[in-house]
Amino acid sequence: MSVRPWPLLASERVFDAGLFQVSRDRARSPRTGAAHDFHLLGMADWLMVVALNRQGRLVLVRQYRHGSRETGLELPGGLHQAGEDRERGAARELREETGYGGGTWRLLGGLRPQPALLSNRAWIYLAEDLELVSAPEPDEGEDIEVQLLRPDEVRECIAAGRVDNAMSVAALALAQLGGHLEEIRGEIREEIRS
Repeated sequence: MSVRPWPLLASERVFDAGLFQVSRDRARSPRTGAAHDFHLLGMADWLMVVALNRQGRLVLVRQYRHGSRETGLELPGGLHQAGEDRERGAARELREETGYGGGTWRLLGGLRPQPALLSNRAWIYLAEDLELVSAPEPDEGEDIEVQLLRPDEVRECIAAGRVDNAMSVAALALAQLGGHLEEIRGEIREEIRS
């Protein structure tokens, strides 16, 4: 038996909060033939940046999150604005939140934050050799503190719960699996020995 897509019978928007919309979809199980209702959250895609300055330090942000009612350490990023090039949007978010810019950029991938409920993707970018180009300019609804970490400190921060934003952890793992954080860690060790 193979898992197949469920035919969509109906979709109705039941709530619009601006930032996100709630829809009720009715779909039919291809296995049983029964119809079921599912509630989904629709929102813009997210943009996240694994940012490394010229010294090889990770550029992270500490900010208060209303959902958890806690302050957390995470990667810079934000919502993808309609019609905006994703990489430019990620660079804009990075500059607004941290003041860092320039460097070289590459797309690491697109992840589904919670495909059972959310319709969006998180696009993860790696930005290297960044420099401080301006003061941060956070949105009015954000209070942000920039923090720099050596890449070899990331595992400890995750294990200790100082970085517990699941999408930040996933993005950092994606960068590490690609070897991008390992290379930099080696360069820092060489720099320290010199």
